[in-house]
Amino acid sequence: MKHSTQEGKNGCRIPDQGGKTAVVTGTGGIAYAAARALAAAGAEVVIAGRDAEKGAKAASDILRDFPGASVRFELLDLFELDSIATFCSRMKERLASLDILMCIAGLMMPDELGKTKEGAERQFAVNYLGHFSLTAGLFPLLRAGQGARVVTVSSIANLPLRFDLRDATAGRGYSPSISYAFSKLCCLMFAAELAKRSEEKGWGVAAYSAHPGLARTRLFDHSRGFLMTLLRIIFFIFPFIRQSAKCGAWPALFAATSPGAVSGGYYGPWFYIMGPPRRAFIPLRARKKGLREALWNLSVSMTGQDME
Repeated sequence: MKHSTQEGKNGCRIPDQGGKTAVVTGTGGIAYAAARALAAAGAEVVIAGRDAEKGAKAASDILRDFPGASVRFELLDLFELDSIATFCSRMKERLASLDILMCIAGLMMPDELGKTKEGAERQFAVNYLGHFSLTAGLFPLLRAGQGARVVTVSSIANLPLRFDLRDATAGRGYSPSISYAFSKLCCLMFAAELAKRSEEKGWGVAAYSAHPGLARTRLFDHSRGFLMTLLRIIFFIFPFIRQSAKCGAWPALFAATSPGAVSGGYYGPWFYIMGPPRRAFIPLRARKKGLREALWNLSVSMTGQDME
């Protein structure tokens, strides 16, 4: 049976997803838009997040609009490796395979430094390291899928002044903007490295990265710092420079579903900050094999997990 693929604008549609299972991290904004589109197209969708009330409402709203959809919420805190391990155990009990993993949940420029008990800086932990651990924990399910895809969401702000692994633990001091840019560059590097390793080792799992351009989400609302305050003022004066969260989700959805998406590819809006999806430019640092391998090795060391 064909399902709705009308979630979007600018001619963006996704193929029928009937028979596929997807995990989407995050309960609002781009994550909600992605979960909604996948459910509307027939996928069984698991919305994973740390806010049970928001997650339950997201699932309920999708079911209200698409009564025949298969969608539910599962608790997951990407800041806590124990929570990730518990979530992965539940998924292995309930699922035979996984076809799509969309790593979307994120944190943007909190004013104060926070660290996990393992010592990871908070943005690095939530935006990147938690998703590395999640992918590793779900990897047996992904390998059991048919052409499974992992999509990590980066950002147009993914260019720290330099790539320094000490920023994973705020070892050079804490700057909200540098830590955010570093974490989002790591997301892009992870996708490229996972795609390369999967191809070389025959894992059968494709990996992609995407960015939403400038989307209207609440990600910008959680900091009182100068830069974020300035951005909110700019967005108030020039609201037209941001697209909806639904449109912002399309590069990630294209990567997750399109037959034309290339493993290892990076996708973003056609006009950089808005528009339909297209291949995006991968920064030079994300292309360097040595840097990607160093990040992978650090991630394995900090999480105690690897992918095979």
